[in-house]
Amino acid sequence: MQSCSDCSCYIGEFKNGVKHGIGVYHFRNEDWYAGEYLGDKIHGFGVYHFANGHCYEGSWHEGMVTKNVGNGMVAIKAALPPSSDVVLRAVHGARKTAEKSIHIRTIDEQVNKAVMAANKDATAARVAAVKAVQNRIDGKFCETPF
Repeated sequence: MQSCSDCSCYIGEFKNGVKHGIGVYHFRNEDWYAGEYLGDKIHGFGVYHFANGHCYEGSWHEGMVTKNVGNGMVAIKAALPPSSDVVLRAVHGARKTAEKSIHIRTIDEQVNKAVMAANKDATAARVAAVKAVQNRIDGKFCETPF
């Protein structure tokens, strides 16, 4: 937890003394943000709740809303969750889903490599079979009756 002199505070993960990972920041104007941080900046997926009831849910890049990257939505007078724990669980779920998609890509690459290797082996086997048939036709593997 980090409390500031302006009555704002951050509760969440730190790395090397700065906000990094999942956290909730309560601003002095009663706005609050729950989501991901990278190097002390809002970065990744998160939800920003404005004191007037509006909120933005979506992607951030180094403290800025990424309008051109990813999808975000603004809700007006949206019902706020009773606690930031609900938001943090949602963010953790989104992070896990993103991590799984990265692993799926890795698995797809492994499958593609295995298929390519199998195709290469099958081609080598076909070439060997064709050569064996050619050698047999040429009489190299069969006994000649003469």
